[in-house]
Amino acid sequence: MAGSSNQSTRSARVFLSYARADGEDFARKLREDLEAAGIPCWMDRFGMEGGHDWWLQIVEALNQVEFMVLVMTPAAIQSPNVRDEWRYARQQGVCIYPVKAAPKLDYSSLPRWMHKVHWYTLEHEWTKFVNDLNTRCQQIRVPFMVKDLPADFVERPKEFEQLISRLLDEKHEEPVAITAALQGAGGYGKTTMAMALCHDKRIREGFDDGILWVTLGENPGNLIGKIEDLIYMLSREQHNFTGLDAATARFAELLADRDILVVIDDVWNATDLKPFLQEGKKRCARLITTRNDVVLPADAQRIPVDAMKPDEAVQLLSVGLDGTGGSGRSANEIQALQKLAARLGEWALLLKLANGVLRERVGKYHQTLLDALAYINKALDRRGLTFFDAKDTQDRNQAVAKTLGVSFELLSADEYARYKELAVFPEDIDIPLATIQKLWGATGELDDFDTEALCERLHGLSLLLDFDLSTHKIRLHDVVRAYLRQEGGMAGITALDGQLLDAYRLKRWAELPHDEPYLWDYLADHLIGAGRAEELVATVKDLRYLATKTLVRNASAAERDLNAGEKEAPNDVPLQLLKRNFASMNHLLNRCKKLPEVEAILHSRLVHLNELSDLCQVLEAELTRPYLTSWHSLPDLPHPALIRTLQGHTSWVNGCAVSPRGDFIVSASHDRILKVWDARTGAVRFTLEGHTDSVNGCAVSPQGDFIVSASWDQTLKLWSAQTGECLSTLLVDGTLLSCAFHPDGEHIVAGGAVGSLYFLRLVR
Repeated sequence: MAGSSNQSTRSARVFLSYARADGEDFARKLREDLEAAGIPCWMDRFGMEGGHDWWLQIVEALNQVEFMVLVMTPAAIQSPNVRDEWRYARQQGVCIYPVKAAPKLDYSSLPRWMHKVHWYTLEHEWTKFVNDLNTRCQQIRVPFMVKDLPADFVERPKEFEQLISRLLDEKHEEPVAITAALQGAGGYGKTTMAMALCHDKRIREGFDDGILWVTLGENPGNLIGKIEDLIYMLSREQHNFTGLDAATARFAELLADRDILVVIDDVWNATDLKPFLQEGKKRCARLITTRNDVVLPADAQRIPVDAMKPDEAVQLLSVGLDGTGGSGRSANEIQALQKLAARLGEWALLLKLANGVLRERVGKYHQTLLDALAYINKALDRRGLTFFDAKDTQDRNQAVAKTLGVSFELLSADEYARYKELAVFPEDIDIPLATIQKLWGATGELDDFDTEALCERLHGLSLLLDFDLSTHKIRLHDVVRAYLRQEGGMAGITALDGQLLDAYRLKRWAELPHDEPYLWDYLADHLIGAGRAEELVATVKDLRYLATKTLVRNASAAERDLNAGEKEAPNDVPLQLLKRNFASMNHLLNRCKKLPEVEAILHSRLVHLNELSDLCQVLEAELTRPYLTSWHSLPDLPHPALIRTLQGHTSWVNGCAVSPRGDFIVSASHDRILKVWDARTGAVRFTLEGHTDSVNGCAVSPQGDFIVSASWDQTLKLWSAQTGECLSTLLVDGTLLSCAFHPDGEHIVAGGAVGSLYFLRLVR
């Protein structure tokens, strides 16, 4: 039986979702008809196995199919199980086809996306329905970028319900397009509360186009890369933006008119936050977590996150011990837990650390809970922690240090030394275990097994924020990281940077393996941190390194390393020349699929430059033979005045315009489209489609907020320069060849092919 069920799941193409109360007969008949048409289906009555978790079987089935057919009946519309099924299907990129299975349906309670899809009436559309199910599903997954809640999660109803009421309407059904913020000191549980909110069914139903998550931190690093990750989740588009404006514009375009919640976690600076607040304001909401109220927009709905309530604090302090909270505990135990929670200021971070010690003492050393509590209190007494002022930063820092000290007493000297070395990694990133093993192998001779075992122990003591064996990564709490860096001192961190780099035992960074999970992204940071600026400059001038990084990441990532090198050596003329020429060939490099292709392009387009001849000779000696290169300088080599080549049109460009501030360029083409380019990076901000014939002219308003285009199709179109949306179309009696804005920004002139000149007014 089990074998046949699993086989049916793997071979099924369609998942049938229905409510048993009023849709089972229809679903059974539909299954028979589809099977007869050669379309295998999965239906719970036939695919489920007894004795196994029903939802896990649903998930397994949905992971295998391409289509979900929703048998829509009154009961199905109201069924929580059916809603869970279609929500998960959308997250997996399964195409969803609703089928009308009842004459009268209440559409008012359905999510917005369901009003936009085609509903099949099978008595009239059977042939189309079968044909559609025999095509390939092209659905993009609805993103859900939120980690699972930690095992020690404790609900905090007061703040949680406040947050729900801000983000959803009065009925808790429709999203409200606002910016909400959880604000409080580090370690008070803001991120965990945001994660819990995202897992709440009301939020997932309200924001049914997805939930995005980005973590910034004090030094967010590559903001463009973070936005590119969000763009990919929304569209599966791979971009290589070199400018923040272009990436932000595309992100805002994708958010337009979607019911999406964007979580921006751990914001330190308003400048870092700004790109994530652009546009998408009709249906999109933002949730920010931050320690600093100053970084928040003026209109943000603020919810303070401070100490936990006493009963919540006791519950967190008790996780993993016998009983939960006050359940099954003696009055003395409850009182002792309450006193310790109060002593720790009901601060979530300290409570988790103390809980790790309690679990160690009770579970490993078999102490009673009262004895374990007495041990912690005595240890805190020795360190001088009585009560502290949670609003005082210095008091908080001392409380962290003293509470951490209790946990450190449970570590051996070697374990403590290895733990302190984790301070070398950037904040708010997932650190691969393989990278940690490189470091710990060099400093403590730990192998991969030892590394995993120590990380597991550290996580058991709550000294790690996260330990994920499925991805083989860990994360350190930024408050704890800050403490470790302070304890290690700048000299100690500099030495650690050097030890990590030396652990790779490479004479040349171009030899990094292509599948290296960490250093391709953070090599420049560690070279600078180790005081090896000259090595960084030499590395970015190594054409093999640039070629390899372009292949394993992209040309933009390699260009960022060139920028980092130039900051360290601003007077290095060959480096400046290399950076400028590398930028001009980005559009070619990103098309390459193999390393020899990238290297050949670099060589052929740089070899004519005398200042770079030494770099080219090194690369030439390493090129895979045979290879093609230029005998003479290539005829398409750019003039030194050329910054970038903007490629994207498929026919000749008839006109162009530049915004008043010079931040974007507009091109009008015979291919019937306009493109809006970022003037600094050359990336496409928008592709403006709508004309049915050649676009002959374009212009930008004096304020830079509008674009106008003139076309052979006898129309003049007005576009938003901020969103790329077509705002107005005017049809005239004749073809149009050119257009221009009046300096007042309120009038437009358009020239026609039959001697006509149109003078138009812009009505705002």
